[in-house]
Amino acid sequence: MHVFSTVHSKGGCGKSTLVINVARDLQLRGLDVCILGTDKQSTAQNWRASGENGLLPVFGVDKASNLESTVNELEGAFDVAAVDGGAHLQEIHAAIIKVSDLVLIPVQPSPGDIWPAETIVELIRSRQQVADSPQAAFVINRRKHGTRLGQATEEALEQFGLPVWDGTFDRVSYAEALGQGISVIESSDKKAAAEIEAITDKVIETLTHP
Repeated sequence: MHVFSTVHSKGGCGKSTLVINVARDLQLRGLDVCILGTDKQSTAQNWRASGENGLLPVFGVDKASNLESTVNELEGAFDVAAVDGGAHLQEIHAAIIKVSDLVLIPVQPSPGDIWPAETIVELIRSRQQVADSPQAAFVINRRKHGTRLGQATEEALEQFGLPVWDGTFDRVSYAEALGQGISVIESSDKKAAAEIEAITDKVIETLTHP
């Protein structure tokens, strides 16, 4: 079973939205996928409760000490586990990074998102020195049309030495889909769907060709 996660110490940067949409896209492509929700706001759990029974299962994990055992219990039952990382909890971040094959760090085009990312990168580097994993990449979320903030953010993130992936633009369809218990893949917003599909392609490529 492959494990990918979204991690950032700051709230509101799009961790849950990203992990939910990519996980659902993977499921729609025929994979057995589950989400492990460590977010105290229970975003993934509420999303599933808002949707149809065909949505992927979501398991809540409220303690860092329970995460690795939960992943081990699910081994063999799913192709992919997606971990939705909560904010401001370094202990759970370390646990998430430990069990992950790929860590995605969502960042909005704002210095307030870029500065705290250094702590996450340090945790990833420490784990890589011990286990030669996980792989990691930044994903720029909620770019603004008609501005250069996205490009400036990309240039600022390059100093950390991790890949910087194109992510999403600021679209109301992401919030609308979340509230309806679907992904943007299933919405009428084809541009948003294409954004998630491109990220999912990279997730698959990274997990299968480390």
